[in-house]
Amino acid sequence: MIHALWIVPLVLLIVFLASPRFRGDIAQTRVRRILSAGLEKSRYTVLNDVTLASGGGTVHIDHLVIARFGIFVIESQYTRGWVSGGEFQARWKQRHWGRSALFDNPAHRNVVQVEALSRLLDYPSRAFHPMVVLVGQKGFKTRMPAHVLPAEQLISAIRKKGQPLLDAEQADRALTTIDAARVRTTGWGSAGKLSLVRFALVVLLVAGAWVAFSDQVIELTQKMQEQSARETTPELFRSDGTRKTERELWEDSLVCAYSVDSGRCACYEPDGTKAEMTNSECRKLAERGSILNR
Repeated sequence: MIHALWIVPLVLLIVFLASPRFRGDIAQTRVRRILSAGLEKSRYTVLNDVTLASGGGTVHIDHLVIARFGIFVIESQYTRGWVSGGEFQARWKQRHWGRSALFDNPAHRNVVQVEALSRLLDYPSRAFHPMVVLVGQKGFKTRMPAHVLPAEQLISAIRKKGQPLLDAEQADRALTTIDAARVRTTGWGSAGKLSLVRFALVVLLVAGAWVAFSDQVIELTQKMQEQSARETTPELFRSDGTRKTERELWEDSLVCAYSVDSGRCACYEPDGTKAEMTNSECRKLAERGSILNR
């Protein structure tokens, strides 16, 4: 049972990573990084995770890019494998590893987002650029609908819109109006809660694995340390690979000489001090590695 402690958090972590909410977080993070790295801050202003009150409810917009070239309304969608679907279809299909799954048409959400912004700002429709960015997909099996593009083409698609549609005052007013109308969340937001859950599951997984396999990990670590020590300091080990005792290491440091003619023997420390030991012990050390034998 102890060795099974790590299985429960592992299963929970796998389920969490496979959840649509976490995949959506992956898509938003990828697009956020692309926008931050690819657009000049002097010309484009990027807003992420914008929630606006609309029609008695709220509308969530993954990313907004505000510039004199218009307002780019970006919906990020994580998909796997090949995608097929039309602009007016309610649901699209993704096929991955021979399995098919349906998901809501993200272009429809994008339309709702643009309509909410249009009512808020009272700007003409040509001032808005709807975009759906797909993250993780291999490609489109059918003709890709308008305004739908892979993440790799996002920056180039934004740069292609090079005709000014708003003057500086309109762009600034759009930014301040949207910022003032945002629905502020108190406490932990959804992204913070997901990060907390992910962190907790990882901690539980590591803790469970440590309790289950700590003995094996310690034993393996000790073996690796012993192997490394044998390679770097072979003088500390016997020929069979076991460590020498303190006595053996001390004896190895001595210089001993035995005279066959007189039967006298002497061993000396590295600093020249004479070592105290019996004549027989001295003779054994001298015969084992004496300066005479060398």
